[in-house]
Amino acid sequence: MAKKIKNQTKKNKNTDDSVKKEKKRVFFQKGWKRKIFLRFLLCLIGAIFIYVLYCIATLPDIEKAIKNTRAPKMYILAADGSEIAFYGSKYGRPVSLKNLPSHVTQAIIATEDKRFYSHFGIDLRSVLRALSVNLIKGSKAQGASTLTQQVAKNLFLSSEKTFKRKVQELLLALWLEYNLTKDQILTIYLNRVYFGSGTYGIEAAAQKYYGVKAKDLSMYQAAVLAGVLKAPSRYNPLTHPERANERARLVLANMVKAGFVSALKALDIAETGVKTQQAKNKSVFYFTDWIADETEAYLGSVGQDIIVKTTLIPSMQETLNQKIVHALDSDKAKNKKVGQAAGIVMDENGAVLAMVGGKDYRSSQFNRAVDARRQIGSAIKPFVYLTAFEKGAKANDIVQDKPLYLNGWSPKNNNGKYYGEISLHDALVYSVNTVAVATAIKTGVRSVLKKARKFGIVKSDCQANGALALGVCQSRLIDAVAAYASLLNGGFAVTPYGISEIIGQNGEILYKRSDGGRARLVDPVYIEEIDAALADVINKGTGKRANPTVEARGKTGTTQNYRDAWFIGYTDNIAAGIWVGNDDETPMVKVGGGGLPAEIWSGVVHDISLPPLYEDIANP
Repeated sequence: MAKKIKNQTKKNKNTDDSVKKEKKRVFFQKGWKRKIFLRFLLCLIGAIFIYVLYCIATLPDIEKAIKNTRAPKMYILAADGSEIAFYGSKYGRPVSLKNLPSHVTQAIIATEDKRFYSHFGIDLRSVLRALSVNLIKGSKAQGASTLTQQVAKNLFLSSEKTFKRKVQELLLALWLEYNLTKDQILTIYLNRVYFGSGTYGIEAAAQKYYGVKAKDLSMYQAAVLAGVLKAPSRYNPLTHPERANERARLVLANMVKAGFVSALKALDIAETGVKTQQAKNKSVFYFTDWIADETEAYLGSVGQDIIVKTTLIPSMQETLNQKIVHALDSDKAKNKKVGQAAGIVMDENGAVLAMVGGKDYRSSQFNRAVDARRQIGSAIKPFVYLTAFEKGAKANDIVQDKPLYLNGWSPKNNNGKYYGEISLHDALVYSVNTVAVATAIKTGVRSVLKKARKFGIVKSDCQANGALALGVCQSRLIDAVAAYASLLNGGFAVTPYGISEIIGQNGEILYKRSDGGRARLVDPVYIEEIDAALADVINKGTGKRANPTVEARGKTGTTQNYRDAWFIGYTDNIAAGIWVGNDDETPMVKVGGGGLPAEIWSGVVHDISLPPLYEDIANP
């Protein structure tokens, strides 16, 4: 029995030893695993530390960048010296918080970073919330950047979406919070943030969208601009007013949640703001957009603040815009399916005094006065006859108006009739198509095309054939008006311009307009004959509706199926042109150049006049 107990004890001991050995073996293996894990963790921490050091080492020059809180500015002035727009990189004047109404900053903070004054540059609560939302939805549905992070990105970094940039953004945000006050950071943000339509900063946005200074923004306008920041193109109040209004309501709701405004007041502003604070129809921006492009063409990249003095006369601009808008809003225009119009007024030297590129800049920034190319129609005919007169024809020459057949093409007159015997003078006055084509062929279509190109009313893509005399070639309104300005000045070449002078920092003259001698395009004796015919166009011909109370000359232009209608002409000191049509080139209902365009033109030239000493203003 004792022996049996002894053997059992020995067996238990052996079992205990085996268990201990197994435990040692397992512990030994786990120890290695722990060591491997610890080494990996240390390596990962080291790699992150090294990467952070790399990001710090490759940061941009912070001191240099912090001084540059905005890009160079371009101030555009009218001929009378009044300021009409900010451009350049389209930054407005720098603003400070103390000069802004509180609702401007409140709208932005409530929408973009409601804990701005309590976080240290990085909002951990927003980060965690964004991570949870994005994980649940499986995509980047929500962001967590603070205003400080946005300033860091705008001041120092590019917009590229890389891990390095994000790390640097966080580091710079901490640097900004350490070195600047919250108000300083918010001031930089307000002067740098992008508001769409090429505008940076609250001042430029206020001017662009509402035509007011930032200090004069209403609460509704502030809510609209704060809403723009989420998606500038989507919530642009000029192009998408309904979306902008919906977004502004959300901003006002955010302001209520943040305790900045009462729910009752926010509701009242949301209901009345859209009715009373609509963005203004700033037709002058058609002109200033053109000027900004021209300035960059003259100077290249603008590296300093500049002042651009232009030729625009505000009173003429207002008159031109009013006449166009009134005409397009009329029942007559709507019934005749007229959707758009453009107008230009310039002096005999090519200085653009007024420009309207469309019915409403808010709904379309496309400038139909300088960017659209449309068939010119019969407005080209004066240059057909001018070429013929140079070749020996006379205005009182009698020709036979009869059917004309040209390789299967037979031009027709608008009234479907033939005049029989008619003078070239009267053929121009009554815009007889068949005589114009016959005259061009007899004169030489290549000669006619060459002359039209010299005056600039058509460009190089026009073909030399009989249809040229009917204006099948495309032209820009600004070029067509410049061609008629050449008739006004006695036959000298005209290059349209809107910039008289560009002044840099410290008063340095960077550019100054100079005629530099202009080429004579035609002997003035031939222009006298054209001049007399164009006066009769208005007195008794196709342009009778353009008959203003001042002495004037002009010509109608109508293209096939009434897709385009023009009236272009001149008085004793200005040339002006009106185009009406539709952007998609759908036909209007029998709208010719002698109709709506002539009526608009008449109203414009009747109500405008050059101010005293204009020559000294436009040509310093």
